Amino acid sequence: MKKNNLKYILMCFVVFAGTWHQPAAASITDVTRMNPICKDLNLTISQSKKLAKKYAFMKVKQVGWNDREWKALLTLWTKESRWDYTADNPKSSAYGIPQMLNMPEDTPLTKQVDLGLKYIKKRYKTPTLALHHHDRKGWY
Repeated sequence: MKKNNLKYILMCFVVFAGTWHQPAAASITDVTRMNPICKDLNLTISQSKKLAKKYAFMKVKQVGWNDREWKALLTLWTKESRWDYTADNPKSSAYGIPQMLNMPEDTPLTKQVDLGLKYIKKRYKTPTLALHHHDRKGWY
């Protein structure tokens, strides 16, 4: 696991485990002080996928999307990468959970989710519309 990604996975872990009831912005700023506690935590790909989904769910709710949109995003990114932040498309430059083109391999898991949601919102408006496009074209 890349060290840079581990830092952000740990940040996500601390956000969910230690500060769940605080506003997301406040908890994220406090994470840097908590990282030494989690420094030696060794997460499996399975654990990182669960954290990515939890983080994405939180972000979907912050955007104001409903459960239908969450389910569409869950389906879309399962098709694209199986929620693996190291997923690499050998036929293109697509990388990471959202399989965005030209995404650097060291892009942290949380930033992958943030960029993927930003792309969906800008290009398709909602995950449901992005999924419909993916179902028709095989990409989004």
